This record gives sequence, structure tokens and C-alpha cells, in this order.
Amino acid sequence: MRPSQRQEVFNVLLAQLLQERGAVVAPESILYTGVQKTRQMPDVIVSYQGLRTAIEGEVEAPNAREKAIESAMRRVESGVAHIGVGVVYPVVLRTVPFAQLKNRLAQTPLEIAVTTEAGSSGFTTGDVDYLERALRSTFEQLIREDVVAEAVALLDTAVDAFAGAVLPYKGIWGRITQELGGSASEQELDQLTDVQRGANCRIGGLVLINAMIFHDILSGHYPSVTPLADILAQDRLDTFPEEWRYILDQIDYYSIFYLARQIWLSMSLASWGVPEVLRSMIVTAKKISEKRAALRHDLMGRVYHRLLADAKYLGTYYTSIPAATLLLKLALRPSGWPLEWENIGQVGQIRIADLACGTGTLLMAAADTLVDNHVSASASKAASVDLMALHQEMVESVLYGYDVLPSAIHLTASTLALRSPDVPFKKMNLFSLPLGGVDHSLGSIELLSGNLIQVPLDLAGALADRQAPQQVTGRAAEAAYTSLPELDLCVMNPPFVRSVGGNLLFGSLPEPDRQKMQTKLKRLVKNADVQANITAGLGAVFVAVGNRYVKSNGRLALVLPKAVLSGVSWNPTRQLINQQYRLDYVVVSHDAQRWNFSESTDLSEVLLVGTKKEAMRTEEDHKVVIVNFWRNPTTALEALSIASSLMQIEPPDLVTEQGAASITINGEKAGEAVAYSWQQMQSDWFLPCAFAQSDLTRTAYRLLQGWLRLPGLEEMTELTVCPLGDLGVLGPDRRDIHDGFELTDAPTPYPTFWGHDASAILTIAQEPNGYLEPLSKPKEKRPLRKVSDLWPLAGRILLAERMRLNTQRLVAVHLEQPMLSNVWWSFAFKENMIQSDAGKALVMWLNSTLGFLLLVATRDETQGAWVDFKKPSLGAMPVLDVRALSPAQLEMLTAAYDEVCYRELQPLPNMATDEVRASIDAAIARVLNLPDFSILRTMLAREPVVCMKRIG
Repeated sequence: MRPSQRQEVFNVLLAQLLQERGAVVAPESILYTGVQKTRQMPDVIVSYQGLRTAIEGEVEAPNAREKAIESAMRRVESGVAHIGVGVVYPVVLRTVPFAQLKNRLAQTPLEIAVTTEAGSSGFTTGDVDYLERALRSTFEQLIREDVVAEAVALLDTAVDAFAGAVLPYKGIWGRITQELGGSASEQELDQLTDVQRGANCRIGGLVLINAMIFHDILSGHYPSVTPLADILAQDRLDTFPEEWRYILDQIDYYSIFYLARQIWLSMSLASWGVPEVLRSMIVTAKKISEKRAALRHDLMGRVYHRLLADAKYLGTYYTSIPAATLLLKLALRPSGWPLEWENIGQVGQIRIADLACGTGTLLMAAADTLVDNHVSASASKAASVDLMALHQEMVESVLYGYDVLPSAIHLTASTLALRSPDVPFKKMNLFSLPLGGVDHSLGSIELLSGNLIQVPLDLAGALADRQAPQQVTGRAAEAAYTSLPELDLCVMNPPFVRSVGGNLLFGSLPEPDRQKMQTKLKRLVKNADVQANITAGLGAVFVAVGNRYVKSNGRLALVLPKAVLSGVSWNPTRQLINQQYRLDYVVVSHDAQRWNFSESTDLSEVLLVGTKKEAMRTEEDHKVVIVNFWRNPTTALEALSIASSLMQIEPPDLVTEQGAASITINGEKAGEAVAYSWQQMQSDWFLPCAFAQSDLTRTAYRLLQGWLRLPGLEEMTELTVCPLGDLGVLGPDRRDIHDGFELTDAPTPYPTFWGHDASAILTIAQEPNGYLEPLSKPKEKRPLRKVSDLWPLAGRILLAERMRLNTQRLVAVHLEQPMLSNVWWSFAFKENMIQSDAGKALVMWLNSTLGFLLLVATRDETQGAWVDFKKPSLGAMPVLDVRALSPAQLEMLTAAYDEVCYRELQPLPNMATDEVRASIDAAIARVLNLPDFSILRTMLAREPVVCMKRIG
């Protein structure tokens, strides 16, 4: 057999292997052309869910990659295929006997590139299971820029037009508001802002058009359902309530059509402009229903996210599809579960819940992952695949979703149903929970107190009390107990609004209701004796709720603010996980363009996957995989590739080994993964995630222990360090300052250093820039702080309380007289500190590269370079023990301070070329007999959190 023929055999066998992995390729569509192949015909074409896919393979050789990808791209460009797959086979396959070739090919890593009209994925390494998953995820890539963008534009236009048509009619928008959120009095309706009214009407319009789309899909399967085209041609708008009543009674799609029908009935077709906009919506729905690929990817949810007027106050930050894909792939990795994934019965025993499901992005990702696991396992064991049966099992038994927004639950149900509209279902475990109301209900948080009250249905299928929990079923909403079963996986991106900085807890509700709900929340958390600090926000409480229902060896998979890794208020949550779980994966983004994993926020976030420990079981040898992204994946295909790599590699240990496992996207480095002892991590979650560069983290790890070891060197130099709190006391926080003083220009006995203006604070030595005047009366709703309690905490050293690392220059300044500040922590030495110039030595250390490295390693990260430094963290932070300096060393550091204290420092991103900072480092190295550590200054300067630029 000629080499070219051998290569074609590889392609055919690869297509057959894909065929065995479920309803992915149709046997009759495999075309093996052999020696008769023409230049216009690819080696093999397979049909993947209606899209032609060309497989173009090359055996490993010079230029094999280029030839494979060029051939694949040519097939796409010529219209022969929608998707082109370039494959490079390892040369070793040529020596495998033909009888063994198929099995060997199934287990061999291949170089794979998937290309579409939207571009190429670049080559990644994976086996045939990875290729099958990549093909499935390519749909998301295909529709990302064109079909989805077009569909979103159509939907936006339609719902805007609908809102514009009904907003002049209070009767219509008032009834829509009541259908979406329960009963509302005339007074409450009048108090709604224009933005809130508009948002409610847009959501109502989206619910309507969503039902129209599904109506059109069902008309292709059920003759009794009239196609939209016929309704439009006959101009029978009044037939929709009738049609949807038939669907509700006979086809079991209550989840989609009940709310839509109620909204339709709330309108008047006699109102001017309404019939016209409804006809336009039918045309739009017809166009969208033809875009079946787009419908599979939470299209409605994406639009819905844009429409929520109160997203800020509900903390509804919706998980991006790539982040959801990665999180669920890691949480449901097949090797981590004692299941026979090919057995639908066993898969059907899994229980997965999202207690704040929004429009169901995480539940959709869970369903996708379960399908992937089932298909791969079935193929490996030559078992049959029944995706319709699996889908029905997932919808009716596996997936549980809870949210306080009925329209979000409506869209979650729709999205899950659209995965396979031919599959009938009896129920969906999706619950719309009340928020507020006469009982001051707290949504899913009520699960802390056990089962919710069961409320009976009336004969029409409507709840007697709209404040009761509502479950989506096939035919109707049923009142039911909403306590969860024991969960195998609790996955959440919970709301994480906080109770400080404006007190936004339950901020979408009127002030009296908010206060009562906050009181109830405090009481419930206290009575339930859960480990959660409300100051951290509702997210901490949601984690505690989820924990109550996760069984032994079950998992938590969470999207949380990055502050969970180090924030003081998040400490109870960390302790909860330390005591009852082991973390398996921690994923953070150091991508200066995308610190977040949610769509509607730019706050820094983290992905956590943890396994609940069995009783009395120790986890001494367990290692956590730490993933530090340099580039946050933007497509599901990229996330899939990363998840596949992470499940195949064994990252080096951060402490005992060298290097890191590189994460690549499209052939470019996108991050690093390391392993870290869970036993060590329990005392400091943040450290292994503090820096994008693993070697910088290693240096920080040893420096925290009092040793300096530079990257690439074996030698270590000991440093005498101690916690900052051993040397002195940090002063009051900004809240206490404002409760005791107000700023004034008039001289008083209380000088202050106010603000942190990066353009004005350029040198280490500083002077007062204002005065504080004691308050005689407390501010409204605030206590009055005594000056006699505050002023003794004034100090000659100030440390930044919060700052933007990418614009500011100094983390500590020195003063000639004690002061207090609003955005700096004052620091005063203890009385037994007798060295007169110890303050100057300490400030030199804090502004050195070593001091800055430790400070950054103890930060609370809010939004990339916008960071906080909390008092407990600073008090525990190791610093140079100035008490241990000899008089000669102290004199040398004092002289160095005097030389640089009035010289202007550059912004921190310029530290690598900052001569003043280099002088500070040189003085520290000379006095402490340290090697030249300027390489650390260079590395820190390129850290994204410092420079706000991507590495590379």
C-alpha cells in the first residue's frame, strides 16, 4: 500500500471511530474515494448534525501541519464542507498491522486543527474523543460571530419594538409586570422607573417571541400545531391563545407556553400599534427558528442578560459559555466519578443543582458534559448511544434549577427543551422561588430552614398564592416541596452583592422590604449555624446552602469573586471548605483584558472545584491543580481544549519541582498550571494564584518563609523577617476616620495625609496636605467615634489601603509627624521600638521589590489592578525585622533613605527601568548581603495585575 493510500485509510478509520461515538456521522455519508480521489474531493466527508465535515489528514513530516490545514481550509472556502478538520498522524502508525490499526488509532494522540469560515482553531493535541467533542463545540464557534450576532440583533429589535408599542398602555405593561413578578399594587406600579417598566416589557416581549419560535419548531412535529407562516398569511393573531392552550393540554410544554400565554392575554389587540408589532415578531420568530444551531446555545439567555434592569442589585452576573464549559468539564471529569458513563441508568442517578441558575448556562454546560462523557464511554466499550433517552433522563431526573426570576426559569426550561424538541418530558426540576413579599422570602436561601411550604393549585393550573414556589412540569406548574435531594454536584455562580458600600443586599426591592429581609437573613444564618459572613455578600451564604445538600464525595463547582481566596470576610467560607472538602481545581484569570468569568461584570473572579470528604478521611497527599490564565478562553472550543489538556497532564509541584505545565490556545501560551499541596493551601488560598508567572510565585513562597531564592538558582539566602504586627499597630480604617473627623483646610492639631493621587504622590518622604476636624455630632445613621480613641493610632508610616497598581508609584510613605489618613493605613511602632530611624528602614523595605512582592502576594483583588490591603492581612505580612538590624546596617539604610526620599519614583509598571527603585533594591541587597535580585523587578513589571497588559 502506497503511503498516500495508508494516509487515506487513517482518515476513513478516523471517520468510523467518530461514527461509533454516537449520532455524530451518518454511515452513508462516508465517502472513501481512494485512488479515484480528485483534487476537488477531500479524503473523507462526514455529516455532523447536518453540517458537512471534511477530514484532511497528513502523516507526520515536514510541512505536514501546513498541508493538512491548507487542505481543510480549501474545502471550507470552496463550499465542499462547512467544517474542515486537519489531522497530523504520528509516523509510528505506519508500522501498525492493519488488523490492529483502528484500535491503535483510537488511543493515539493526534494533532488536530478545526477550521470554519470563522477561522481556524490552530493545532491542538488530542485523541478521537477530543476530536468528537471539538466538532460538537465548533458549533458555538461557527455561530459566535455571524448567526448569533444576527439573531441577537433581530431579537433586540423585536423586543424593543414590542416595548415601544405597549409602554403607552399602563394596563398592558402593568399586567405584564404582574405576570413576571407576582401581584403589584397600583402604587407599586406607579413607583416603577421608566427603565424598570421598559425592562419588564422587553422581558415580556422576549418570552412571547421565545414561545413563537418554539411554536414554529413544534409545528414541524405536530400536525395540529399551525405553522407561523400560515398564521401570518391568514392574519389570525387571535389564534395564539387557542394554539398555546392546545400545546399546554396535549403536548406538555408548560415550561414555555404558560407564561407566554398569560402575557398574551394581558394585551389588547385593539390597542394602536400592538397588532403590527406582533406581526413583526412572528416574522422575526420565523427567521430565528430557522437558525437551529443558534438556538442550541442559550441565545435567549444572552439577550435576557442584556435586558435585566436590576442585574446590579440582584448580583445577577451570568457565567460566560467558555467558563461554564471549562468548569463543568473539570467538575464532571469522567475519571473522578465511579460511574459506567455508557449506562444511562447510572447517569440518570446523578443529581446536579444550580441554586441561582439564571437562564441555565451552567445547567446547559452540565448537560453537554454528561452527553460527552456518555458518548466517549459508549464508544470505548462499543456500547449503543441513545441521546434522546439520555436527554429525557437529564431533564426529568438529573438537573435541578432554582431562581427568583420566573422569566429566567422560563428561559432555562426553553433552552433545555430546545436541545431536543422531539423528546417529551413529564416534568422539569426548575423552580421559580419567591423573593420578598409578605413572608420576606429569600429565594434559595430559604433552604437553610428546610422545606418550603406547599401551596395547592387551583383547577386552572395557577397557584393560589403567587408568593409560593412554582415548579415547571410538562402540563402545569405544581406547588411542591423544594428541598433538594442529596446532590452529587452543586454548581453555582451565586449573586455576590455585599452588605457594605451602599448596602445593596436585596437592592431591587423597596427599602422597608430590604430591611426586613436583611433582618431575616441574619436570623436565618445565625439559627442555621452556617459558616458564612454576610459582609462577604450573598455568595457566601449560597455556598453554605449548597454545602448542606452535597453528599460525601459529591462536588461543589463555583464561580466566585476572587476575594474568596484572601478576603477577611470570606474566611468562614474558606474554613467551611477546608474542613469539609478538598479543592481539586482553582482557576484564575490574569488576562488584563478579561479578569472575569461572567458576562456582565469586569470584577476579578475564580473558578473552584472541590470534592466533599468522607468522614474521618485525611487528604494529606492531595494536590490541587492551580490554573493561572494569561489569556482567558473566549470560545467553548478553547475551553474544551484546555479542559482536555488539564485532565491529561500532571503539573509540577509548585514547591518541590520546577517549571509549569504550559496551557496553549491556538499554539500560543495562554497560561500555566502547577500542583500545590492541599495541606499547605489551607493556610493560604491566595498565594498559588497570586501571580501569572509560576517562578514569581515560587520566589514569593520562599520569601514568606524568610528565604530569598531567585529563579534558576539553587542557592537560598536567609532573611530575618517578622509579621508587621510584631513591630507595631495599624491605625483605624476609612470608615472610622469619617465617623470621627471631617476634612478641613483650616489648621487643627490633627494633620492628615489625604487621598492617593498618583500624579502628586511621587516620593517616599511626604508632608501633610490637610487637617482633620473632630465631629461634634454623629453623621446620619452612623456612630460617633471618639478622637481620643483614633488619634493615638496616628503614625509616621502610611501603607496603602487600596490602590491601582498600574498607575500609582508608592505603597508606603514616611512622614516627619504622626498622621491619620482616609486611604492609607497609619502605622505606629510599639513603644519598645527604640531605634530612631527604624521607620525609614522599614519604608525602604516596603518600597523595595522584595517588600512589594510580598505586599502583592497578600492583596485582595477586586478588579485586576484595583486592589485592597486589609488590616489582618497586612498585620500578618512578613517584613524585614528592623529590630534585628545592627547599628551599622540601620545607619546604611537610613543614609540610603536620605539619598532617595525626595527623588521621584516611576509608576509601578515602569519599575524595571526605574533608577530610583533600582537604588532602593541595591541598598537593600548591600545592607542585607543579598544577591542582585533585579530579575524580580523585571518579572513584576510584566505581571498583568501591575501593568494591565497581557504577558507576551
